[in-house]
Amino acid sequence: MNLKSPKLFLSLLIVLIYGNTILNSFHFDDIPSILEKPWIRGWDKIPQFIFSVFQRPLVILSFNLNYAISEFAVWSYHIFNICFHILASLLVFKLVQQIMFFLKDISSKKNPYLFSWPYITALVFALHPLSTQSVTYISSRSSTMATIFYLSGLILFFKGFGERKFNKNLGRIYFFGATFFLLLGGLTKEIIVTLPAALFVFHYYFISRENPGKWISQNLKWILLLFIPLLTGVAYKQFFGGGFLAASSAKLPSSTWLLTQTSVVPFEYFRKFLFPFNLNLDVNFPILSNWLNPKNWLGIFSMGLLITLWVRISIGIKTKGPWEIEKRCAGFSLAWIFLTLLPTSSFIPLLDAVMEHRTYLPLVGFALLATSIFSWAYRTVVNHTSNDLLISLVHTGILLVFVLFSLIVVDRNKVWKDELTLWADAKQKSSGLVRPYNNLGEAHDKLGNFDQAIEEFKGALKINPNYFFGLNNLGNIYGKQGKYVEAINYFQKALDQKSDYSPAHYNIARAYHLVGKKREAAESYRKAIQFNPYFEQAFYNLAYLSMELSGFDEAIENFNKFIKMQPNHSRAHFGLGNALMMKGQLDLAMFEYRISGKLDPTFALPYMNMANIQIQTKNISAAIENYEKALKINPGLPAIHLSLGMIYYQFMNNASKALGYLKEALRLDPSQQGAARLKSLIVELENKQPA
Repeated sequence: MNLKSPKLFLSLLIVLIYGNTILNSFHFDDIPSILEKPWIRGWDKIPQFIFSVFQRPLVILSFNLNYAISEFAVWSYHIFNICFHILASLLVFKLVQQIMFFLKDISSKKNPYLFSWPYITALVFALHPLSTQSVTYISSRSSTMATIFYLSGLILFFKGFGERKFNKNLGRIYFFGATFFLLLGGLTKEIIVTLPAALFVFHYYFISRENPGKWISQNLKWILLLFIPLLTGVAYKQFFGGGFLAASSAKLPSSTWLLTQTSVVPFEYFRKFLFPFNLNLDVNFPILSNWLNPKNWLGIFSMGLLITLWVRISIGIKTKGPWEIEKRCAGFSLAWIFLTLLPTSSFIPLLDAVMEHRTYLPLVGFALLATSIFSWAYRTVVNHTSNDLLISLVHTGILLVFVLFSLIVVDRNKVWKDELTLWADAKQKSSGLVRPYNNLGEAHDKLGNFDQAIEEFKGALKINPNYFFGLNNLGNIYGKQGKYVEAINYFQKALDQKSDYSPAHYNIARAYHLVGKKREAAESYRKAIQFNPYFEQAFYNLAYLSMELSGFDEAIENFNKFIKMQPNHSRAHFGLGNALMMKGQLDLAMFEYRISGKLDPTFALPYMNMANIQIQTKNISAAIENYEKALKINPGLPAIHLSLGMIYYQFMNNASKALGYLKEALRLDPSQQGAARLKSLIVELENKQPA
């Protein structure tokens, strides 16, 4: 494949096959990670997360930048993801170029076709359908970013190594750069922890020409030193970062997770490397817990075969022969796959047994393995035949693989169009799991398809009657339908299953409020906040409810907490102004009303309340000005017409203007409280008008 600009072609190809994702909606973890994450809404939020190592601060920072560009318009998030995938693919290209550089002493004799290896490997990586989840699913950006830092660190390290070995240059700038990218990876995703080990793997296969025993003895001290930062990181995570095994709410024992992963790796990940069909966000993979059951040994046996193959290839690279380059690359590729799968497929339990985005970094190894196999097949044909037709068929076969990959990616991206298409696909492929039913129900709920939503939630509860997500969501639908007794019953069932589930506390609070149980509602809002300190809407609702209960101090406290997360929320500043006014803190109330009016020029009530305060402080001219501003925004507010009428009547001695405003107030709301007195006043003023 002799293209003049292979990198440009590669980039354009990625844009072409992922271009149909630009308007795909937010999904799944995008809701809590992006839409509900207060940290991304403004540059002033950066200090709140940038030093929180275990919050993946660089990923949050990238979302922060997206928000600055397009707020919650999804297009910029997808453009970033596509650009990250392009960059990762170009780094794969560079990595293989570097591999070929270190193999140049044997490449010219063994394989004259190595010039195409970087391009083919990058194409396999870029177009492989397993990449779709990491590219199309916005929250999986952490995988692409970590892969970029991983590859950059490795490439720079061996660039420095090459400078030192061949040019007698210390190469410090490259080693510094490699360390820098290692640190950036640590701020992105935990998979970066295997990078130091990858450096040794690279050295063994592509730089060393020693047998395994001699190589180990020569590098033993460096291998032992590798464990120092690794163990330091483990200790820090264990004692200061919440613990490795507390990394998620997964309840599986480590032994169960390990046994399950011995089957996941060969039967899910390796299978989809080779045959990337039937891709699925929510794979229904059985959890294996019994080590004594022979049925559970098939995965161990398969892993044993893969490891045996890897060992034989790795030992065989010291045997000189025509396939030495292919064997070195194949051995490295398998080592890379095993190594980069370790953080998620070893003994640390995670929420999901299988997730396709976990294969993004391992896919680099598979891409190089596929190129090695392509090279072996192509050279075998060329060396044993001069038939141009047969050689063309090999070329055509490789091209068809890339075309097939591209078509699968384009089609898979359509599945990610929105939550409805995504979870309908997952439900079809994993009909025995509750989550696809539940999340498909949530998608219908957002569209107002309540009957379909109820059907899906009930489908989830048929599989697991104690599924608290489904119980809560079913209650939420009944609440929207005004069936508050049924709604409260389901919310309580959800809380019986999981007493710290914030959304259920929030939803039952709303239901209590609607049936008039205000104190019970306030207590449930407090519990929602207790179990989720970033539950913005709970702060907001509790603040207004506290106003109703005359708890003005609590209202002020919760409005302030909400505003800290959403500083540009006009109604929150207005509510805070109301609470401060009720506390008699009029200057502070005026300040909040001004902010509220400035943030939303279409909101009239802040000006009305400012005018009300100015009436109290006898600043009549300013009050008139603010009332008129409110009327300019919303001429249909009878209270403002009434207030202006009374001002002109009581303070300005202008009966004509007073009469006009009072009549309009009565016309807009003929049944308002005090309508009889208002009518009498109008008649009185009319009688005083000159004939």
